[in-house]
Amino acid sequence: MLRFGEALRLTAEETERLQTISGRRVTPKSVDEYNNALLKTAEHYRLLAAQEGSADAELLARLAEGELIQTEPGFKSKSDPGEQKS
Repeated sequence: MLRFGEALRLTAEETERLQTISGRRVTPKSVDEYNNALLKTAEHYRLLAAQEGSADAELLARLAEGELIQTEPGFKSKSDPGEQKS
């Protein structure tokens, strides 16, 4: 995985892993896209777990959440890339 600020480039293996976990075939180009795909997947599995009482679905939700990329607390948006929060 290569990351520069919010830009993201995944290896073929990482792309395959994300697609297997999320069921989505779109390769994310940013940390936000990557995390949003995983959060939607986790939300789907949590809903399934709540509806069916499925421990497997709960485990899959936790797996998706475990793949989230932690964002830098001081990172500012693209509109002002040179500044850091104080």
